[in-house]
Amino acid sequence: MREKVEIIAEVGSNHGFDLDLARKYIVAAEEHGANVVKFQSLKKEKLFSQKILEKGKVVDNPIWSQVSNLDFPEEWHQELKKCADNAGIEFMSTPFYLEVVDILEALMVKRYKIASGDVTFVPLLKKVGRTGKPVILSTGACSIKDVENALRILNAVGSGEITLLHCAASYPPQWEEMNLKAIATLKTEFGLPVGISDHSPGCLVPIAAVALGASVIEKHVTFDRSLPGPDHPFAMTINEFGDMVRQVRLLEKALGTGEKVPTEDELTRQHRMRRGIYDPKTFEPVDGPTGIWLRPEHRRL
Repeated sequence: MREKVEIIAEVGSNHGFDLDLARKYIVAAEEHGANVVKFQSLKKEKLFSQKILEKGKVVDNPIWSQVSNLDFPEEWHQELKKCADNAGIEFMSTPFYLEVVDILEALMVKRYKIASGDVTFVPLLKKVGRTGKPVILSTGACSIKDVENALRILNAVGSGEITLLHCAASYPPQWEEMNLKAIATLKTEFGLPVGISDHSPGCLVPIAAVALGASVIEKHVTFDRSLPGPDHPFAMTINEFGDMVRQVRLLEKALGTGEKVPTEDELTRQHRMRRGIYDPKTFEPVDGPTGIWLRPEHRRL
């Protein structure tokens, strides 16, 4: 019997730099069936360069002013970890700079998530790997070789169990970009648990991913898709997220064990479903080739 799929509610920067709102996301995620609520521990100045070299001159980086991802204050970590503990849901936050790993370690987080863009950020891979804790590694925009290199680094420094997330790193992606069959490819290639980090509309992709063997689902959540910010437009509303969780749990029941045996209910009706040989005159059961094939409830008495 396969274990239950783990479902991560990704808040990202949808907290709007409002600590009370971030707390509300934690409570809502737990109430709507998430196993994990996740944030992003980032600082803009540690993620993007303010200056770039262009045609031999140092100029302002145009991306700097366009980036609207909100910083995650370091003092929030303890507050939100406590809130998650009280709500009975796992707190997770993706580290986007080295120093924040120490903050997360001090909180005794259960595991780490590495974002797709940091699969080649070797210092972060090493620092997270050295904690010895489980790692969820997102693989958006990655080749098999990229994944292989990241796994080699993590394993070399003593990482805990690694779970891979297939991901189409577009926001949102086109349907033809999803390539869900890559879930099986990753499982075959690396022999590791594989899930999906999904930015597509609705729950079609997560449901299909579970049917294909995904063990983790990560979806962005929002209270209102019309709110300003980069992650709201492609996120699930919290009610839609709850509906997805219910459908996943039903699908898990429907997938079963894979063993081809009759169910208990089928066994009780098996004798009525199958035909037997009956004498065409007396309609009594007979042994041998002569007679007609009927179901018990169809024979004349």
